[in-house]
Amino acid sequence: MHLFRVSLGLLICCFSLVFPISAQKQESLTTQVKAVTVFLNRAQVTNTGRATVEAGVTELVLEGLPAQLDERSVQVNPTGNVTLLSVRYEQNFLQNAPVPREVQSLEDSLQSYNGRIRTLSDQREVLQKEEALLQANQNLGGTQTGLTAARLKEVADYYRTRLLAIRKEVHATDLQLAILRERQQQFNNQVNQYKQNVKANNRVIVAVQASGRAQVGLEVTYLVMNAGWEPIYDLRASGSQGPVQLQYKANVRQNTGVNWNSVQLTLATTNPAEGAQKPTLNPQRIGIVQPRSIEGMLQGRVAGVQVSKKAKKQESQSLNEVVVVGYGAEAAPAANTADFTEAVATTLAAEFKIGIPFTVPSDGEPHTVDIQQHSLTTAYAHTTTPKLDPTAFLVAHLTNWENLKLLPGEANVFLAGTFTGKSFLNPEQTRDTLTLSLGRDQNVVVQRERMKDYQKRSTLGNSIKEQFGYEISLRNTKAQPVILTVEDQIPVSTTSEIEVEDLDLNGGKLDKETGKVTWQVAVKPNETVKRTLRYVVKYPKNRQVSGL
Repeated sequence: MHLFRVSLGLLICCFSLVFPISAQKQESLTTQVKAVTVFLNRAQVTNTGRATVEAGVTELVLEGLPAQLDERSVQVNPTGNVTLLSVRYEQNFLQNAPVPREVQSLEDSLQSYNGRIRTLSDQREVLQKEEALLQANQNLGGTQTGLTAARLKEVADYYRTRLLAIRKEVHATDLQLAILRERQQQFNNQVNQYKQNVKANNRVIVAVQASGRAQVGLEVTYLVMNAGWEPIYDLRASGSQGPVQLQYKANVRQNTGVNWNSVQLTLATTNPAEGAQKPTLNPQRIGIVQPRSIEGMLQGRVAGVQVSKKAKKQESQSLNEVVVVGYGAEAAPAANTADFTEAVATTLAAEFKIGIPFTVPSDGEPHTVDIQQHSLTTAYAHTTTPKLDPTAFLVAHLTNWENLKLLPGEANVFLAGTFTGKSFLNPEQTRDTLTLSLGRDQNVVVQRERMKDYQKRSTLGNSIKEQFGYEISLRNTKAQPVILTVEDQIPVSTTSEIEVEDLDLNGGKLDKETGKVTWQVAVKPNETVKRTLRYVVKYPKNRQVSGL
């Protein structure tokens, strides 16, 4: 018996050495979002916080982190006289985030509407069953016993009165249900809108060890999904001379469940969702297709599905690879963010560090931040395609734009201080000059008409020849001369049976591959200039031609 006590004591001692009986201390640590790098899709967020820990091992619990957080991207950088032991991420399903008073009021109203709709629906169902019961018992006299005239009239009056009353009640109930369901949907949409933006309650648990009481600071960085930005431009031009003023802006959106209040904001032109793995070009093998049996075809389909699933899995892994970027130093507040934005060229792309604190609430709405302002060397010109639109468009040819880190995006165009519409800026072109449409110039009148003396159709043997002729008129009502680029076209044959011949381009330049004809026309003030385009299409008379 004594020997048994000794052995059990040794066992308990060994177990305590391997698996400590006392649980580790846990301390809740509140953090604030300090810096955010927003990519075109997703964002990297940095939270900071401070706490005091006692000697030994302490688990610091960071609550309220976004639900759409990539747990593999979590990085922790502690400061202070402590040792970092471990980091783990947990989704907290046991503790719900507090519901604001206004949302609780919405949910109460929604429950009230749900109850009223349920009551009216039950009433409607009872009325319908009563109507069905009346209609099922119309043969009251039976097969042997008849009804007197007085009794028959009494029964008929009862049926008529009651059925009319039932249908009137059903109609009134349907009207009330329609109104209640509309209000129910409105309240339901409002509650759902809140639930999309509700603060998450996920957490990161950081275990640290200290030799004594110590102050510890934590910097936690992680990647979130529901965030991104897109470029937008304001272009201001005089329309005659001088540079174009380009205002580079960004629409930043986030719906992570956590507001970004007065954070150090950086916009990056990279997109982590595209992945970092380069594609592999496999050999393209060709061969003769051999007939296969039904069994072989089914086996091939199964194999194809397996390969497809494997490819999708590899693609998913590639999409989760991210690019980690750094943060710059804080800057003093200023009135205009564009004046305090620093453009930094990284290894793979560019970053714009906003020099003043910026706030982006978690509402999924665009919040505009000014990035930069530039003055671009500009040459103005006019262009028109009267076949599609008999209007002259003022265009700006911009140079020295290559180093501005521009992205494709929508542009608001202001001409001589007036908003003229939206255009699209596409810096992904390979030319040195960036062409931008500024709007319609109503002072240049354009007209395109079919020439009546050149629209003849004749038959020669087995062929038909059809003549086409157009006259383009350009009138300049401005006080200064303009140079117009005029575009039109001739049809391009896709078969040897159709020929386009007897061209008269009136000095225009023809692109034989596309059929586009281009003229450069100088028009003096109050002058009208005309250009003509003629051609003949020859095709077999027993064939129908499309595209003419």
